[in-house]
Amino acid sequence: MMRAVEIAVPALPLIAALMLAGSLPAQAADNHELLHVACGQGRGFGLRIEGRQARVQLADSELVLVRKPSSLGQHFRNGEATLILDDGYVAFVQKDDWDWQDCHLDEPSAPKR
Repeated sequence: MMRAVEIAVPALPLIAALMLAGSLPAQAADNHELLHVACGQGRGFGLRIEGRQARVQLADSELVLVRKPSSLGQHFRNGEATLILDDGYVAFVQKDDWDWQDCHLDEPSAPKR
């Protein structure tokens, strides 16, 4: 019985990683839902994941980013921006604009009755 415990314990990090891989952003993104990302200083943007692309909808433009291999959640980029989604955490960096800070997926508000 001691042997089974020794084998199971190293598998715990793998189980945690698999759980993160099936998190809400990945599931919602697979359905092509428009998500909202809220950032510090009242900034935000729309986000839609479509297969191997992420579409970032800014106030005055749309960026199309391509998925790249990453050990840190879902990673997308092009020559203008980089986006990383890991559970509810969002890292977004746009060329010449480093003010996208404290970003996260914005939870939809409950419908009013």
